[in-house]
Amino acid sequence: MKKTLHHILRTVFAVLAPMLLLSCNKEIPQPNEPLKKNTVIVYMGAENSLYGFSNNDLNEMRLGSKDIPENCQVVVYVDNRNTPSILLYNKNGESTWKEFATDLNSADPATMKGILKDIVKNFPSEKYSLVLWSHGSGWIDETRNSRAIIVDNESNSTSNKGSWIEISELASVLASLPRMEYIFFDACYMQSVEVASHLYSYASYIIGSPTEIPGEGAPYHLIMNSLCQANPQGIVDGYASAYGTNLGVLLSAISCEDFPEFCAETAKYIPSAFPQDNMPGTAGIQIYAPAYGNSYSTQNAMPVPYDMRSAMHRVLSEEDYAAWEMAWKKTVLYPTWSYSWDSMYGTSTHGNFHCSMQDKEHYGGISMHIPNVKYDAKGWNRDFQQTPWYEMTNWEQTGW
Repeated sequence: MKKTLHHILRTVFAVLAPMLLLSCNKEIPQPNEPLKKNTVIVYMGAENSLYGFSNNDLNEMRLGSKDIPENCQVVVYVDNRNTPSILLYNKNGESTWKEFATDLNSADPATMKGILKDIVKNFPSEKYSLVLWSHGSGWIDETRNSRAIIVDNESNSTSNKGSWIEISELASVLASLPRMEYIFFDACYMQSVEVASHLYSYASYIIGSPTEIPGEGAPYHLIMNSLCQANPQGIVDGYASAYGTNLGVLLSAISCEDFPEFCAETAKYIPSAFPQDNMPGTAGIQIYAPAYGNSYSTQNAMPVPYDMRSAMHRVLSEEDYAAWEMAWKKTVLYPTWSYSWDSMYGTSTHGNFHCSMQDKEHYGGISMHIPNVKYDAKGWNRDFQQTPWYEMTNWEQTGW
């Protein structure tokens, strides 16, 4: 009954949200200007523990606005501990376009859809790009006591308890918008094949990290021009340059055009590489969260994300791996690496295998889920079956 009522309320709000957004807020008219070549939309969900970092990033955007080309603009929706607003950045600096009269749940898909469509309508452009800024946990279903992307506590506090947007819901929002030049996740754990399988139809590139990123996130004053030029390599390299190779960041860009072919190549090997009745060992595979349920870890918020390239090297023959690697190189672009990176999981408790480079030679910049019977109680293997990746790569034939 709760789930039915929840969906009814979401449906009602989906109809009313656009009217509410447009009727009760202070909106400054847009001057008539030539059609922009690219509009970068930043959706900043910071009504959570990251609110302080949102102010720092807005300052970086002000500083970097001098690098915005004449034919580009950056439109930022920000919801932190203040009433939400929409800011405009161009070569002239920062201005406020809209101030909302009341707080909004920015982690409600109807709210997100209404805001993004409002921005597209009022800022016409040849092309659009999207930055999603908040907490993230990849493809995991929020109903499994975990998350996905964007958290809003609806109390203007620092709590991370509240609404989250599931990846399938995000895909539904994106389906109502123009195809993006890129979707850039300034959030943890979003560069996974499962996430990409939901979103590749809606952008040319997906940019993100397979693991945790620092709270400071992207150095917007260093990458503003690359954001505006829709330059994925410039975004990845500029981001990584702010941190170096010690306590750095892991990033990559996925070519969405090549993703289906990558899936088809991977599908050749999944059934024989991961049979449920004879699963390979995972020792030596690069991991991005502490090993689940082992002797030094109480980590139980998410299944372990494994580096995909490291995993495929572990389970394939030399000949098969060489063929698969060619598809990986074509699809996963500009992977940056670091000897170590920040983690919320203390190394004194969890060790450092999840936050240091254990398999540099086969690091791939993108994560994958490997099923485990331990995950059945959490429902994660069942959730995995709902991802497009599961179907696209013949996982059903494994027995999982």
